[in-house]
Amino acid sequence: MKALGTHIVCELSGCDAAALTDVDAVRDMMIGAANASRATIMEVAFHRFEPQGVSGVVVLAESHISIHTWPEMGYAAMDFYTCGDHTDPWLACEHAAKVLDAKVMQTTEVKRGIAQPSGTFTHAVTRDHETVALSA
Repeated sequence: MKALGTHIVCELSGCDAAALTDVDAVRDMMIGAANASRATIMEVAFHRFEPQGVSGVVVLAESHISIHTWPEMGYAAMDFYTCGDHTDPWLACEHAAKVLDAKVMQTTEVKRGIAQPSGTFTHAVTRDHETVALSA
C-alpha cells in the first residue's frame, strides 16, 4: 500500500510528572524526537498551562509532532506524523517514551494519503491499539 505519510497516535502513561510540566524539558524532548526520526524542523511552539500541563507542536518539513500533557495523571497524548521515506516516526515515539520515563505506551499507526482510483485520498489503520509495557 503506497501512502504519503505515517501517523502514529500515542498514549504515554506513568510518565514522570515533573518532566510533563516543564515546558523547556518537553520542548527539548520534542526536538530530540524530531531529530531521532530524521525529520527537518521548521517551527517550534509550546505553551505551559497553570497550574500544570504543556501543549506544543514541532512543525516539520515532513509534517508535525505534537504533545499535550496531564502531569497530575502522568499522561501525555502525542501525535507523530511524517511523510516521505527518509523519516521514521516510530523512532520519535520511542524517544519520547524513554525521555518521559513512560511505563506504558499505547499506539495506533495510520497510513495516510492513500490514493484512490476516484482521485480522492483515504487512510488505513495498520497497527491498532498496540500496548507496550516499558521498563520501570
